[in-house]
Amino acid sequence: GRTSRSSADPPRAPAAAAMAFRASLSLRASMRSKVRRGGFGSPRDHEPHWIENWNKDHRAGKDSLDWFFRAFNSTGIYEVFLKSSPRFYGFMICGGMVGGYYWSRSWDHMWDYINQGKLYRHNPYVYPPADEDE
Repeated sequence: GRTSRSSADPPRAPAAAAMAFRASLSLRASMRSKVRRGGFGSPRDHEPHWIENWNKDHRAGKDSLDWFFRAFNSTGIYEVFLKSSPRFYGFMICGGMVGGYYWSRSWDHMWDYINQGKLYRHNPYVYPPADEDE
């Protein structure tokens, strides 16, 4: 038969619900940590066949600017400055400021070279000798 429960015993339904909730939490956590393979937009998602064939055709060694690409890739500028967005924006801002300064200074030097002897700073004022009779 049935066992009688006293009023001091806790109800069993909330305990079972709590256990089920904890189990579902651990199940959800393990689902999140599973390795996902394939799917839209993943590296394992295949391109259409014509794009895969196009990507197989590498230009290395065939391009007229191959020497430039090899030299640029050997500097490591891309990996250090251009690969991440914040570093890229910082590089562009700082590079623009420094580049703009030196661009302006180079045109100032060009202007001085072309107008040598015609600018005020090239012809300093020479004071006349003081009169001796005064």
